[in-house]
Amino acid sequence: MLRTPHIVVINLDRDADRLAHMQEQFDQLGLTFERFAAIDGTNLPERLRVYFPPRDRSPLSPGEIGCYASHLAICQRIAEGSLPPIVCVLEDDVALSPDFASVVSALLTNTPAGWDIIRLSNETKRAAMPLLRLSERFTLVRYTNVPGSTGASLISRCGAEKFLKQAPRSVPVDQDLRRVWTWKLNTFGVTPAPVRRDVLNKSTIDAMATDGWRTERWRIARLRQRRMLEAPYRHIHGMRTFGAHRWIAAELINVAAAISPRARRTQILVRLSELLSPNVAQLRYAE
Repeated sequence: MLRTPHIVVINLDRDADRLAHMQEQFDQLGLTFERFAAIDGTNLPERLRVYFPPRDRSPLSPGEIGCYASHLAICQRIAEGSLPPIVCVLEDDVALSPDFASVVSALLTNTPAGWDIIRLSNETKRAAMPLLRLSERFTLVRYTNVPGSTGASLISRCGAEKFLKQAPRSVPVDQDLRRVWTWKLNTFGVTPAPVRRDVLNKSTIDAMATDGWRTERWRIARLRQRRMLEAPYRHIHGMRTFGAHRWIAAELINVAAAISPRARRTQILVRLSELLSPNVAQLRYAE
């Protein structure tokens, strides 16, 4: 019998078409979800304002603030106990694989010790250490570089509490969740991702921002500069998590994938990443 977690879908009140998009998929899979009314970034609840600077000084667009605040509000509910200790959080512009329920069920039965977040909509372009075969197709992994997207994730109560740390939020939520060393998040993922992100043409976040904001040079430069400045933290975290030898091997795999022909890059990355498994020969299947 399949085990399913409590599922929450973030959806703005005005986005009825997106809610219908999600409802249709859940009906096909025979699953249910709770709708969470997404927060408008121009009108934050009092208890969330502490995380964000005033709008005239915030580097985030109103849509980004609302998206981030919505995820924080769900974390607050998990931490307070008004939501279960394990919740699957989805945004309303994703596509669920037919295997979604079985993958999540396998994860609930085999969650890694001390996990905080398991990302479900993130296709990684870097090496990822295989830990457990969830099925013939899907594998539980630990990322060497957490990819972006908050389209779908499992989050534990411990993970929610960690992410609620009082700290200013100045980059989009998906970028902050990549900075696992900041929040001390024990993050895992599933490859290939059982959820496809951003499948709808129109982005609600983009609609609330000025034209061309995603390609504004100052925004891109700021994110790149931040990644460069935080590179030492990423390497320190990687050494502690994977061990020195495996971390160096992972970085060499990343270089090999980057210089390989684009058409073969994913295949090369997957094959070489198997070398990072604690025991490739006996990488077991989920029970």
